[in-house]
Amino acid sequence: MLSDFENYIQENQLFSKEDKLLLAISGGQDSVFLFHLLLQSGYKFSVAHCNFQLRGTESDLDEQFVKDLCEQHKIVCHVKLFDTKDEAKKLKLGTQEIARKLRYDWFDELRISENYRYVLTAHHKSDNTETMLINMMRSTGISGLHGIQNKNGYLIRPLLYISRSEILSRIQAQEIEFRHDQSNDGDSYLRNKIRHHIVPEFEKIEPKIDEVFYNVSSHINEFEKLSENILNNLWESNVTLSNGAFCIPDSIFENIIRPNILLYYCLKKYGFNAVSLKPFEKIDSIVLGSVIYSNDWQITRERGGFDLRKKTSFDSYSQIINSFQDSASFQEIDITFKAIPKNEVDFSQENTLFFDSTKCQFPLLIRTWEAADKMQALGLSGHKKISDILTDKKINTSDRKSQLVLLDANKSIIALLPSTCSEAHKISQETMQALAIYLKYH
Repeated sequence: MLSDFENYIQENQLFSKEDKLLLAISGGQDSVFLFHLLLQSGYKFSVAHCNFQLRGTESDLDEQFVKDLCEQHKIVCHVKLFDTKDEAKKLKLGTQEIARKLRYDWFDELRISENYRYVLTAHHKSDNTETMLINMMRSTGISGLHGIQNKNGYLIRPLLYISRSEILSRIQAQEIEFRHDQSNDGDSYLRNKIRHHIVPEFEKIEPKIDEVFYNVSSHINEFEKLSENILNNLWESNVTLSNGAFCIPDSIFENIIRPNILLYYCLKKYGFNAVSLKPFEKIDSIVLGSVIYSNDWQITRERGGFDLRKKTSFDSYSQIINSFQDSASFQEIDITFKAIPKNEVDFSQENTLFFDSTKCQFPLLIRTWEAADKMQALGLSGHKKISDILTDKKINTSDRKSQLVLLDANKSIIALLPSTCSEAHKISQETMQALAIYLKYH
């Protein structure tokens, strides 16, 4: 028994005798079995028990059992009581869903505060079979079909080599006491229905059904890792980073039968899911400027591809410039003003704009552009909407929100920063003094 346990840990490099471990224990047969395996193998571990107060006295007896077990073997025991029903009402979640959230949030808090390397749970092969069946019924993708992984970040499942029936057989042979949760006997939960009715039918056909599902999940997990490597290489070869945004070109979808599927797998790690990306299902017909948000990111349809960047709440900007001594800062741009003689004007100087200072009456105003804004751009005979100028310049929809304009005291737009000057304010033969505007990016 111990050799199988230790071999599985070593072969999968799950943890070592030097690691400080935290075992999640309910008092049931699986977690108690893992408790004794860790104890007999000489691993350094403590225990965390959640009392969800869902089964009255039975919940309290579970807690006391775990405390007594730890005291008997001199193991540190962390216990926390949860008002599960009240939390479920507050967050409008089901009992099982909120219980899962509460316990894993607490495990993570304990791990950090007490410096545990890993948190161990007693999931086994039979749990993996049930999880895969549940995920199939919910039409999950590959990530749902890889089943329960033996290592996922700080969470370790060192019993995935053994089934529920094998655990029960071994724990009975050693006469190890454990607590029985009667709620597992009914069919109130989907997992219980699958355990009591679906899996037994599979076992009539294939007695080693847990082994079959475990092998399938392993193959799917291997394929998932392979596909992730392929996607990462595709991303690195095609996607560029510009001004804090990932630019995903349409060329990445060439020869792809279902480009929306590729887009989904590229964006999964940024919090997007199949439901949220539904409007982008037909990539060729997506309207320019269409935006979809995840919790932290936004993706925008642009000409020739997509723009992926961190989601930001944008506030309009406005600042008055009273004299040549003033300066302004907006996002990544610092803007300074200077009066210079005409003979010092150098149009080849990067990130610098020049105007006839006599035509630019102070105070000046820098602000974000508005829908009604128009200007007479350099070389044009008439005024043109800023929106049309931005379209001509192929400015991304995501960048348009932060576009700045510079106005003089007469509310005439002098410039569309950082590169478009006004025809009416340009340097001419009569110009004696120039207004130089320097833009520094950081």
